[in-house]
Amino acid sequence: MKLVSLRLRNFRQHADTEIHFRAGLTGIIGPNGSGKSTILEAIAWAIYGSQAARGTNDTIRFARAQPRSRVEVELRFALGEQEYRVVRSLHSAEVYLDGGAQPVAATLAGASVYLQQRLGMTREEFFNTYFTGQKELQFLAAMGPAERGRFLSQVLGYERLRRAQDLVRERKSELRAEIRGLKSSLGDLTELVDARIGAQQRSQAALDGWKAAKDETARAEVERKAFEPKWKAAQEARDRHRELAHALDGAERDRAAARRDVDRADTGLQSVATAEAELEPLRAQLEPLPAMDDECKRWEQLAREEEKRKALARQLKEADAELERGRERMEKLESAPELEKKFASELEQLRAARDEAAAEADEKKTSWLADRQDAFTKLQSYRDRARELKEQIDNIEELGPEGTCPTCGRPVGADYERLLEELKDQWITLVQDGKWWASRHEQLEEKPEDVASLEEREKQLAAAIDDRANKHTRCQAAVQELETMRAERTRRERARDVLAGELAAIPGGYDRELHRQVEAALRHLRGLEKQAARLEETVGRREAWEAELAEATAREAAAMERHAGVAAEIAKLGFSDADFAGVKAEYDAVVERHRSFELRETEMKGGVQIAEQALQAAQRAEAQYHERAKALGEQQGELDHLDELDEAYTELRTELNDQVRPELSEIASMFLAQLTDGRYTAMEIDEGYNILVLDEGEEKPVISGGEEDVANLVLRLSLSQMIAERAGHPLSLLILDEVFGSLDVARRDNVVQLLHNLEDRFEQVILITHIEGIRESLDQVLRVEYDERTGTSMVREEDVTSDAPTPLLAA
Repeated sequence: MKLVSLRLRNFRQHADTEIHFRAGLTGIIGPNGSGKSTILEAIAWAIYGSQAARGTNDTIRFARAQPRSRVEVELRFALGEQEYRVVRSLHSAEVYLDGGAQPVAATLAGASVYLQQRLGMTREEFFNTYFTGQKELQFLAAMGPAERGRFLSQVLGYERLRRAQDLVRERKSELRAEIRGLKSSLGDLTELVDARIGAQQRSQAALDGWKAAKDETARAEVERKAFEPKWKAAQEARDRHRELAHALDGAERDRAAARRDVDRADTGLQSVATAEAELEPLRAQLEPLPAMDDECKRWEQLAREEEKRKALARQLKEADAELERGRERMEKLESAPELEKKFASELEQLRAARDEAAAEADEKKTSWLADRQDAFTKLQSYRDRARELKEQIDNIEELGPEGTCPTCGRPVGADYERLLEELKDQWITLVQDGKWWASRHEQLEEKPEDVASLEEREKQLAAAIDDRANKHTRCQAAVQELETMRAERTRRERARDVLAGELAAIPGGYDRELHRQVEAALRHLRGLEKQAARLEETVGRREAWEAELAEATAREAAAMERHAGVAAEIAKLGFSDADFAGVKAEYDAVVERHRSFELRETEMKGGVQIAEQALQAAQRAEAQYHERAKALGEQQGELDHLDELDEAYTELRTELNDQVRPELSEIASMFLAQLTDGRYTAMEIDEGYNILVLDEGEEKPVISGGEEDVANLVLRLSLSQMIAERAGHPLSLLILDEVFGSLDVARRDNVVQLLHNLEDRFEQVILITHIEGIRESLDQVLRVEYDERTGTSMVREEDVTSDAPTPLLAA
């Protein structure tokens, strides 16, 4: 795999970053938190999607981006003879092959699956192959043999066997608990059988008692049915007597109601005669009513015209007042056009002065900040170098002449005093220079007076601009208002003339007092009209009252005849309440005896059901015993099988690890010979996962710090090579993320030189670090910086042959 280019848009702190990768040793250098590791995360996210990114979609998006802005990573890489271009966003993903116009995969999941198939690696295998994480070389060095064995199994994927074995052991624990539970709940089979036999005997006895009760209930039922005809005849006689008594009462009520209707009809005919006598004089008094109604309507029309005239007069007065107020306001606005021009000119002059002051302030502030940052960078560099020298001095003083040189790794011996003095002189020089840069940095911490003065001048001009802008805006509004009022005045004058014409056209002559007198006379006549209408209604009901009188007289006669017939039929029936009570008492005794036998039968039936339920419970308990015994046998068989599987997993893991060690040792020996120019030809990993370096076939018992770095690097490269070969791809890319850790200067330079020795095997080696000291040893330098003002990371490519950085792309 070879990286070609990478572009990030709104990804984490990278608003718009584009990087082109070259062959050789590339360094991505910048302080912690500047966004270096985000570049690696973007590469993995482009290939494997959300599973390779930290957090959620909201945390991936650039914090200061617009809500709907696109988050996108575009990655171009070569694999064998083919080149792939991946374009992934939060909601889409596309993969293009060899510059094609149509994607070969075009969904979030589809793109990840396609690329994983082409690479032949899962996300974990991809990281374990191409990536070496932060401080991983020191991590390998600090491991014991057992820890190193577990690490190798995990990286090579054999750790899945251990997880499977853990699941087997969890299931074994569950089965043991279930087996203990089943054994404790089995019970005694002899007791269960005895309980079932006793329940069967009790059930049979209950059935016999229920049969006897049913026979007694049947005999009582025969007796009840034999008495029922006599009881039914007594009931029918009682019901007929009640019907006749009700009919007799109804006839009496009908006669009384008919008599009341006769009396009411007589009263109605008397009221008709009285109304006819009162109606005749009222008709003479109502003759002037039509003329009085017309006169009242005429006065109402005049009243409406009078109200309209008053309203027009008020509107005309208001129109005159509004015209006067408009004239006064226009006089005040006459000076607005001249003032608007004046403030516009002043505003233009102030803005020009502010822009000039801002430009000068930015120039001086930028120069001051650059000097302060340069002083801080130099101060940190001197402090780092002084700390490293101090650690070397302390180490040499602690070990004495028997120690090793931090540069060449050889024993110090007789050069101990000279080497120690040289290192102390270098340390003193660095401390003195560092103090000067500390003083310089302290001087530059406070903002210069000329910068502060220019910033204050800029603030004053901004305040003056705001003042003139407000006045200019008010003048513009006044000019527009003046033009509007001139047009409005013409419209209002025309409307005023229309009101005056309408007022002159309305007639006068309305008299409010005469209008009230006419209304009073009309109300009096209306009252007489209502009285006459009520009397006419009463007179009109004469025929109805006469018909109702005749009908009520006929109903009274019919009710009296029906009353006499019902009384005769009651006498003929001869019903007696005492005879009926005797028959009812006799029937109730028969029914009570039948009911008591039914209750006895029901009670015996309940006993049968209880006995059957007890029998069924005993049978279920016996059946459950046999089921649990069977389940216990099955679970015991499964436990025996899992014991065998657990032992097989242990043997398989041991066998796989034994197979890995020779293959890993062979690959490591090849890298070791190449990195040491043949000085060391082999490296072996024994059964305890100890790393052995062989010098001409003999184990080298003691290795220096530099040789330990070689061994750790060789082991990590061998792991990557093994995983890549299993995926079917040559290992041409290596990415090391902060691998230097706490290495001193000499050991750090040693690792960089080793990586240069592998250029014929690894076409691309990418180092991500915050250490500046390796810059001169790189083929390509990508500088990553974070701008706190904009919240974005910036990436610049630096010319390794000079100190002047050239911008690659600012994000």
